[in-house]
Amino acid sequence: MKNKKSNFLKLLPMVFKQGIKDGKTGFVLLHLLGIIVSASWYFSLRVPEITTNIAYKFITKENLDFVETIKPLFILINILLSFHFVSIIKRLLSIYVTRNIKTNYELGLARKLSKMTWESYETHEVNLKIEMVKRDGVNSYMAISLDLITWLINTVCAFIIYVLVVIRISWLIGFLFLLASIIYIIIGVYCGNIVYKTHRNNDGIYKRRSYLYGCSKSKEAHQDGIVNRLYHHLSKRWRKMNDDWMNDTIKAQSKIEIYNLIPSFIFALIAGSLLFIVVKEIQAGRQEIGYFTLIITTIINFRGTLYSLSTNIQWYQKYFNVFQDYLTLMKVEEELPNTNKLLRNNFEITFNNVSYVYPQSEHKALNHLNIDINSHETIAIVGVNGSGKTTFVNILMELSKKYQGDIFVNDQNINDTIGILRNSCSCIFQDFLEYQFSIKENIALGDLSRDLTDEEVWRILNDVGLAESVKKLPDGIHSMLGQINKGTELSKGQWQRLAVARLLANKNSKIWILDEPTAYLDPIGEIEMYNFIYKLKGNRTVIFISHRLGFAKKANRIIVFKDGSVIEDGTHSELMKDSTSEYAIMYDKQKKWYE
Repeated sequence: MKNKKSNFLKLLPMVFKQGIKDGKTGFVLLHLLGIIVSASWYFSLRVPEITTNIAYKFITKENLDFVETIKPLFILINILLSFHFVSIIKRLLSIYVTRNIKTNYELGLARKLSKMTWESYETHEVNLKIEMVKRDGVNSYMAISLDLITWLINTVCAFIIYVLVVIRISWLIGFLFLLASIIYIIIGVYCGNIVYKTHRNNDGIYKRRSYLYGCSKSKEAHQDGIVNRLYHHLSKRWRKMNDDWMNDTIKAQSKIEIYNLIPSFIFALIAGSLLFIVVKEIQAGRQEIGYFTLIITTIINFRGTLYSLSTNIQWYQKYFNVFQDYLTLMKVEEELPNTNKLLRNNFEITFNNVSYVYPQSEHKALNHLNIDINSHETIAIVGVNGSGKTTFVNILMELSKKYQGDIFVNDQNINDTIGILRNSCSCIFQDFLEYQFSIKENIALGDLSRDLTDEEVWRILNDVGLAESVKKLPDGIHSMLGQINKGTELSKGQWQRLAVARLLANKNSKIWILDEPTAYLDPIGEIEMYNFIYKLKGNRTVIFISHRLGFAKKANRIIVFKDGSVIEDGTHSELMKDSTSEYAIMYDKQKKWYE
């Protein structure tokens, strides 16, 4: 997926259209108020001119009518107060519109990411865009849809006002000011691409730097750092990453500052020429002294606006590039729609010559795999790391349809549909998530298609052996877990039992898959956990994935994976008859753990 530079003129209408969709009438009204408020620039510029002229009249003339003399200033102040009132309304409306736009954007992005294919996350280029959009996407969208459009309206109005003031003296100078503005814009866009490329190219360093910094945040990390004296080592590694990241950032910023000197020098020449002409006009009596104050204020404001233009365009160009990444993600291939079908109580799943290659890899993770899975079986899938066990599980749960070969359910080909297997499988992965929700909410995650009653939750907790522990908590099943909400801390073993509780919550599940969720336990602890799950399985098919074989002898079938294929399939006693079999060799190496 090639990364393209964003096109400002093409993307701006798209952002505005998206803003109307997300912010509705409030979004349009907000920008209309922005146009009205922009007119205040002209009246603000007139304040120093009128004030100077009034002061000059009081100094040089006698017997002035005080009220008539200050009347223009009084009118001007009331006009500015009216604009200020409109500005307050605009800010209040902005709070409401901002909330709607941000919420709708984040929900839309979350929905899209949930629908993207499994391969998308395995593709480096797409993964980079996902990281960029998740980190800067919402801020970029908000900056463009709200701040940029308002800022553009204000800037265009300001330029028109400034030029109208200047051309009273010289059309040529007014034209040169516009030319300087165009140069600022061009350089700003170029520098914006530099900022974006720097952020994108250093994304890997930034993530590693952030990861190392985060290593000291949790209680467990602090304990590990103290006991193993890791802080000095981790600090050195963080410093190296931080220096690399900062050096590239400083280089990019230095380059930007040098480029910005060009329009600044041009502007200084034009401003000097304008002041020279204004002085001559005043000396000739063709302009009042207040006009000199007006021009000075105009030059200062014009310079500030141009500098803001260059600086903002740099960042807005980066935001446009991030928004371009967002639009690209919105076009990434999505999964097939879920059929909502379920397996029957009696089923047969057949993998026929199934092969799978991960994106950006040439190695076959599955290589002409042939395997049958039947209802009510207890299956142990074993093999060394990298043998294809986890890939098989991912395909079985229909995370991908990019395989070669065929998969049948009760002799029906399911290559082009999603649902019947995914809806019928529940899984505990090796790194299962420990959600910092309440205990009831954690269990309910096992089946979000229905609302679990408190009675069901207590029954499940009793089944997994956690009921007595939960009863001791002040809020029972509504007790929060984790440190975020001052919740209760669970041990690893308790979290594991809670993960099993999620399996029990899903009544539609016909297959339980346990992909090495006990990898951190010792071999005996793993056997005890698998025995515990075995007692709860009922009539379900249970697939245990492990490279340790302690529980395997209790399974109906043991399937040995190697290089993405099944090389052995049988019971423990059948496979042990051949002492040269892969399983027998693996078991002999490990049997000291279990005896």
